[in-house]
Amino acid sequence: MSAAVRPPRAAVECRLIDLHAAGAGGDDPAAWSVLSESERERADRFRDPAAAVVYVRSRAAVRRTLAGVLGGSAAGVRLAVEPGGRPVLPEHPGWYVSWSRSAGVLLVAVRHGGPVGVDVELVRPVGAGGRVLGTVYPDAAALGGLDDPEAFFSAWTLLEAAVKASGRGLARGGRDVRLVRPPGSARCALGGIRGTGGAVWRGRTDRLAVASAGRGPRAAGPLPRVMTAVVTCGATEPPRPVGVAQ
Repeated sequence: MSAAVRPPRAAVECRLIDLHAAGAGGDDPAAWSVLSESERERADRFRDPAAAVVYVRSRAAVRRTLAGVLGGSAAGVRLAVEPGGRPVLPEHPGWYVSWSRSAGVLLVAVRHGGPVGVDVELVRPVGAGGRVLGTVYPDAAALGGLDDPEAFFSAWTLLEAAVKASGRGLARGGRDVRLVRPPGSARCALGGIRGTGGAVWRGRTDRLAVASAGRGPRAAGPLPRVMTAVVTCGATEPPRPVGVAQ
């Protein structure tokens, strides 16, 4: 068992990582070397080589982030999965981890003292946003118009992050999340999660420009933007992600 660092309770680290920093494709021996046997087997099953590269780099980045916080080696981190799909750290009681990837970036959070959930999505035009959200969130109509990407992706990422933090999964837990739309606000906010014994849930969204998405060095035009959401349980406020954001 690797020795864990003992930080103050409820410490949380949240990073936005460029998955294209090492190149756009091909083998990545350094990343492969830290994966578990099951992760390597899964990577080998990808039919799309580019998708396999992204998977390998994202899992390696998660492991390196965990090792940097918990101590020990990235290859030595043991990850397991709860029945609801939430990742757990069997050798580090009291620690929680969550991650999400989109547009060539990975958002990963590690927290001690309480659950954490994250989501990241490329901000892009969306049609019939209310109808799309309504497939997993019955109260979507109460949030007003969701065709604007700012409104839709703040709601979607908060919903995803909340069900990850609660460990219930989107299909089962989406109905338990309470989203609100503050008067005059372009974004939605987290109002709570039902059926969690009165626990206090906090959510934060940030719209960030990132120099990623597989853009070449001569790419022109504005940088792509992503919406990030971080949800925590307890007194700790969700942090703003640090890393490749501009």
